[in-house]
Amino acid sequence: MLGQIELKGWQCIAEFVDNSIDAMLKEREEDSADFNKIEVYIPSPSEVKRKVPVVIKDNGVGMDTSDLENSLRAGYTSQNIDNLGLFGMGFNISTARLGDIVEVWTSKDGMDHDIGVKINLLEMQREHSFERELLKRDKSFVKSGTSIEVSGYHPRAEKLLNRSQIQRQLNRIYAQSLLDDYRIQISINTKQIKPYQFCVWGDERYVIYKGEKISVLQNIHEEFGKRSFCQRCLIWLDKRADELADELCCSSCNSSDKIKSKNVILRGWMGIQRYNHTEEYGFNIIRNGRIIKQLNKELFTWNDRYERNNGQSIFEYPIDTTTQGGRIVGEIIADFITPTYTKDSFEETDKLWLDTVDLVRGKAPLQPEKAKDLGFGKNKSPLAKLFYGFRRSSPPGKRWLIPGTSEGKGMYEAAREWGLKFHNGDFDYQSDKVWWDHVVQAEVQDDDTGSTKPNPFSITVEEGSTTISGSKFEEEQDENDELYPGKKTHIFNKQYDLSELLNEKPISLTVMKYWPEAGSFPPIIFDGKSSTKFDVYVNQSHPLFRDFADGFEDLLLMELASKFYERTYNIDEFTVTRIYYELKKKYAGDTMLSVDNLVLSAKTLIKDIQNFLAIKRGGEQLKAIPVLTIEEQENLKRSYLQIENSSLNSIDDIISTTEYLKYMDLKHVFKFASQFPELLFDNHFFNLPFSTIDSKLIRESQLDQYNGFLNDVKWFIYELSEYSDEVVQKNKSLIVRNKYSLELLNERRS
Repeated sequence: MLGQIELKGWQCIAEFVDNSIDAMLKEREEDSADFNKIEVYIPSPSEVKRKVPVVIKDNGVGMDTSDLENSLRAGYTSQNIDNLGLFGMGFNISTARLGDIVEVWTSKDGMDHDIGVKINLLEMQREHSFERELLKRDKSFVKSGTSIEVSGYHPRAEKLLNRSQIQRQLNRIYAQSLLDDYRIQISINTKQIKPYQFCVWGDERYVIYKGEKISVLQNIHEEFGKRSFCQRCLIWLDKRADELADELCCSSCNSSDKIKSKNVILRGWMGIQRYNHTEEYGFNIIRNGRIIKQLNKELFTWNDRYERNNGQSIFEYPIDTTTQGGRIVGEIIADFITPTYTKDSFEETDKLWLDTVDLVRGKAPLQPEKAKDLGFGKNKSPLAKLFYGFRRSSPPGKRWLIPGTSEGKGMYEAAREWGLKFHNGDFDYQSDKVWWDHVVQAEVQDDDTGSTKPNPFSITVEEGSTTISGSKFEEEQDENDELYPGKKTHIFNKQYDLSELLNEKPISLTVMKYWPEAGSFPPIIFDGKSSTKFDVYVNQSHPLFRDFADGFEDLLLMELASKFYERTYNIDEFTVTRIYYELKKKYAGDTMLSVDNLVLSAKTLIKDIQNFLAIKRGGEQLKAIPVLTIEEQENLKRSYLQIENSSLNSIDDIISTTEYLKYMDLKHVFKFASQFPELLFDNHFFNLPFSTIDSKLIRESQLDQYNGFLNDVKWFIYELSEYSDEVVQKNKSLIVRNKYSLELLNERRS
């Protein structure tokens, strides 16, 4: 029955390792120079078929007869809250999950032999007995230790014993500090595990926010005082130990014989990673050296513990860098949490954990305006400080600690690639020097004359740190400390109100035409003055306004829709496109969609792609010969004759390079783009990542998404252009939806 409990293969092995660690910590020799070693052997699939056992061997203190008997008894636990094992069932579940036979051998220092027990579950079932013979053999341990061998495999064992997955997972569940502090080495088939290390900035880096120095590293240490724990029920008593009566009594089991008092301490740190990532950020939540939750992101959502917001939670990070992802990371060492039996979750409604959340992220929302609206004061928690100082990732440079080019473009992909080199152990990328050099580089931009001038975002910096000369950098910028220098002309002020639909406050905009002095800016810039007020700059220097058929109003509504989307709770019903539609309907309802302009814009984009591939990259050899239908071959020959005034005897002479595309129709360009995406993306024609993505699965998913965008553009050219006015009206929502793809691709042109 225990074997039916759904433990994964790596969790089974981790239970054995946990038990070895517990034994090592219980009676460790403080002055010993020897490593505490745990050696795991995982048989290959062919070895599983040959019944080669799983082996877990340690050089810990070993066990005597009494210890051995207790360790094998189902449900037995020392009930020590400092143990990794805790429940007393891990050994029994893990062995029964893998097979019917387990042998345990052990020896203590001073013994001249090993003692052991062989458990055969099927044999025990036949005999209706739990009693096993105590075995002896010649001593096999140098000094002391314990070994476990599991065999008699169940059919599921071959799948569970995935060696690479076990190695990978064990790398992620033990904190480096545990191995370092207690000199523990854990190996899988002689390959040592290497705990995951965060790639964070050096602790000397910092920025200034409203006159406050904010370090990239925030240390956490809080003593909650002595609390009482029931070792029978595995729960903490709500009150402090010194507030309880002399005769402590558990409110759950009403007994006092298993109550233990312990000083509860919260430790850890929070910091800033050297690169943004859509997945690799968040906090490892650690109990006694075992990582219970990996890269957990729940602390980035404010929960309404104090009933200030009708019970509604607020997602807060990353909201300014949703494309690039987050970079706040850290370790929350909370030895007092009680994990589930699978040790990948814990009771998050426990008062001690709720107090932990209040301490590390504050009682108030991280966003100052939202905190103020809900009646809170300034959030001064460690997480709030990092949020204030590092919430954004643009522009690159020293203000936000983002690597960039001398042209002012953020080097987000490059920073992630350097992070991969850090994790692979490349010596040159262990310190933050490479990232820092490119942060400094982003502060200087080249002009047309080849000389250099300060980046408009630059800050006077002391070596190795980020300080500000002459002014304070604030989230709400002062007028004389502009983020966006250049000529501005006021267009209009307007308030956009969807409160009846979204139950959110209106957003007020001050809209201006903008001609930047320098730097690379998006077409529409939203500069937040508060959560509901923005200065909006319409960048007249952006090429989008040269190529885009409509005016800026549609783009403004699109950006505004994303601002409302970030604030709404019902994101399933109110998507960005739905909100855009509602804004368009309310504030631009008299504006008819121009089918001719949309079709023209779509054709212009595809013609530009065709010219880029055929002319700019015309001599480039293709990695594979394109497959053309008979119709496409005939069209190629016909176009070649018309353009070159000569016949093309063999198409093989021309289709080996991209030059042949200038003889093809636009429809073929879509086909070519799906077959050779590496020629278009990765800052070739579009600054959308493709080949640089390490994961094949993610790369294929991205390609599907990009092809979807191009298919939307194709729809404009070959379907919308044929619609009657009545059909156009009936497909307005679809036109709006597909228009996003066209706008996105135009925005992402390199």
